[in-house]
Amino acid sequence: MRHSLPLIMAAATLAAGPALAQDAPGTVGMARAIEAAQGSVAGGVLEAELETEGGIRVYEIDIVQGGDVYEVSVDAQSGEVVSQSEQRLDSFVSGIFQDEELQAAEAASGMLVEALTGLEQDGARIEELELDDEDDRWVYEIEMDGGGEYHLDTGTGELVED
Repeated sequence: MRHSLPLIMAAATLAAGPALAQDAPGTVGMARAIEAAQGSVAGGVLEAELETEGGIRVYEIDIVQGGDVYEVSVDAQSGEVVSQSEQRLDSFVSGIFQDEELQAAEAASGMLVEALTGLEQDGARIEELELDDEDDRWVYEIEMDGGGEYHLDTGTGELVED
């Protein structure tokens, strides 16, 4: 019996089931996910990452607004906010984030989405980003799918490949 390659590929995909679906790249980029999260909670991004929760790919985005930090989950396929939780800074979060970091995140919110949109052109995918203090300046460390890394200086807006 002779089988065509597409038929064999389709059968292999069905047999793999959810495992293959989990590993499929999201259709929504990090920039769009952050815009959706900021539509839910207006504020600055402290960190964001693409991960799997309950069998679906989501972007988990930590946003600071005033004295509160929110964790917003955005579905990587649809771009819709699927959950939001508030973590008060007087709890465990106060030891993780510094006041200067919170202020830098809020100040850089517009520049971040613009830089990420530029990085994601041509189909590149951002896996993770984190605001960090490097040599007394606040930068977003941006990790790309495939291992590339960039730094975005929140003071100057300069984006540098690492």
